[in-house]
Amino acid sequence: MKWKTLASIACATPLLYACGGGSDAPQAPVVRLCPASLDYTTTFTGGAGSGELVQLQLDTTKLTWQVTFVESPIPATTGTVSPTRAGTSQTGTLTMETGLPTQKLNQCAYQLNGATLDPTRPARIFVGEGVAGGTIPGKELQFGGVLGQGVVPDRTFPYYPFIGFSTLETNLANVVGTYNQIGYHEIPSQNYAPIVVDSKITINADGTWQECDNSGVNAGKCQQAGSNFTQSPDGSGAFVTSNFLGQGTPTLALGPLGKGYMIVGKLNGQNVPILIRTGTANATITTGIPPFADDESGISMLSPQTAIALNSVNGEYVGVDNAFDYRTTAVAGTQATLIDPFQPSQVALSRALNLDYTQSIAGLVTSTVVGASAGATPTGKFIFSGGVFGYLDQSNPTTPYYTIGSFVQ
Repeated sequence: MKWKTLASIACATPLLYACGGGSDAPQAPVVRLCPASLDYTTTFTGGAGSGELVQLQLDTTKLTWQVTFVESPIPATTGTVSPTRAGTSQTGTLTMETGLPTQKLNQCAYQLNGATLDPTRPARIFVGEGVAGGTIPGKELQFGGVLGQGVVPDRTFPYYPFIGFSTLETNLANVVGTYNQIGYHEIPSQNYAPIVVDSKITINADGTWQECDNSGVNAGKCQQAGSNFTQSPDGSGAFVTSNFLGQGTPTLALGPLGKGYMIVGKLNGQNVPILIRTGTANATITTGIPPFADDESGISMLSPQTAIALNSVNGEYVGVDNAFDYRTTAVAGTQATLIDPFQPSQVALSRALNLDYTQSIAGLVTSTVVGASAGATPTGKFIFSGGVFGYLDQSNPTTPYYTIGSFVQ
């Protein structure tokens, strides 16, 4: 897409640029995009790209934050694989964001001081009505393996992508349906191999369910990929399935040992299911329990297989991608543009897409990168629910791209 086209899309969406001239006329009051204040009585429960079930609390008066890792595959101590940081919390102070184009946006975005492991890349949270997205504390991962197996190369994640909701659906009968699922996992003990999640999921009121995979080691199969969904005993409001099949082959296990946690946010009158896979590993040699590693972990989003009308999902969305970059996505008709909201004029950081609403699978909008040859097979998929979208692109199969974003305006 030429720069003029990018600029025209940007000027149509006030998050990206301040376009047009000024005026001396009285200005209408700014309509807030988020609550005027929050305290710890509001908890945003959700999932992280790390495969963690997380609860986030913000106090916008005292300017403090707290993150509780309810379930986690992330080791508490670098150089080990267990115990993980499940059941632990981190705290810090907040600074209101100033780097976005408008006051309206800045007053709903915060830096989580002390959450990042890279001072040049602040951890940020964007708050909306009933939803919070952005990043949570990162971690340095490394493990030497057991007898040469299960080695995790040293890598520092400055933070992890996160999306959470202040209200959850906790009655599985209200989640019954057939969904598209797209997401992204990694396997640390396989040199952080990227794993795409692309499937159809059907959920029943009794907790039984079926997953039909379009990719991964189970591509072409339809099966119940774990135990029945039940309420998670951790009290988070999530649903859990055990022995949850991954999309890759476990590094050191005869069968799946990870768990799946489904957090169903209630947003704008719709359910927004977020399904994380929480991998597991054990390096201790004990009687009857050999070392194991089924550490594939990550996040995916589900949306109903219901047709999406052209122009019904137009707007601006904000989130974080699997490259750990902040992204604003502007959707306008059959076009979408992803940019860095803190560097909106940097064309090299943008991604322009053409959208196709034909939907051979209801609820799945396909996309092609602008500039692709005529008639090229779409490499991208979008799903939407309740003002949240998931986007997966495989134009480069070796480095799949994934992001979740929530509606801003």
